[in-house]
Amino acid sequence: MKTPNKRLIGGFLIFGLILIFGSILFFFGGRLERNYVTSVLFFEGSVKGLNIGAGVYFRGVPVGRVEKIQLIPNNQDRVVIPVYVRINPQMSSNGRMSHSQMQDWIRDLVTHGLKGKLQTQSVLTGQMTIELDFYPQYPERMLAKKYDIDDLEIPTVPSMLDEISQNLEKIPLSDISANINGLLKNLNEDLPALLHQSTMAINSINKLANSISGPGATTVSDLNKMIRNVSDAAKSVSRLSDYLERHPEAMLKGKGGY
Repeated sequence: MKTPNKRLIGGFLIFGLILIFGSILFFFGGRLERNYVTSVLFFEGSVKGLNIGAGVYFRGVPVGRVEKIQLIPNNQDRVVIPVYVRINPQMSSNGRMSHSQMQDWIRDLVTHGLKGKLQTQSVLTGQMTIELDFYPQYPERMLAKKYDIDDLEIPTVPSMLDEISQNLEKIPLSDISANINGLLKNLNEDLPALLHQSTMAINSINKLANSISGPGATTVSDLNKMIRNVSDAAKSVSRLSDYLERHPEAMLKGKGGY
């Protein structure tokens, strides 16, 4: 009896498994892939740190990933950077939406203010992610049609670093520097006169203090003593007046006779 060829049997088994997995991918994989919605986002600033495969989140919930980043030159000697993302069908409530239903749903979210924003995933590595949320206070900036891109567009808002950079650019640093230089120049010109006036004022104060603590101090002491004597005399007269008012007969008999 001929012994079966084990290698041949193993080859048939492997080939059969490949056919089974291929059939599964052919019948079900395409259906799942079609449910993904590819969207494009245009960020105004730099996308440094945003790599292919980076996560896309909606309020912290993962809903997709970055699929492609391109460079498109325009007519103004500038470069536009479209970022393509693939939205997971699990973003919906039941995950059973068709491709067209998901597109309509995302469009509806965009009309209610859905926008994308770059967020720092790691400060150490500088990796970035895309955060989706509602920002109705920002204007809707759509560029896909301008560059003949048919994918569904999600508008964007500036990242925190972009906003800081824009605010710094609005500060008139040249004017502030010119004003500071003018102030320092005026201060250098007026400083000698100010120091001279301060010295004269200090000398005047010292002379006044010396005159008060000199011979004039005796006069001031005598004046204070005279004021105290006058005050004591006034008190004595007041007491005598009160006594005579209560005892008028003392004017005839004297205080001791009474």
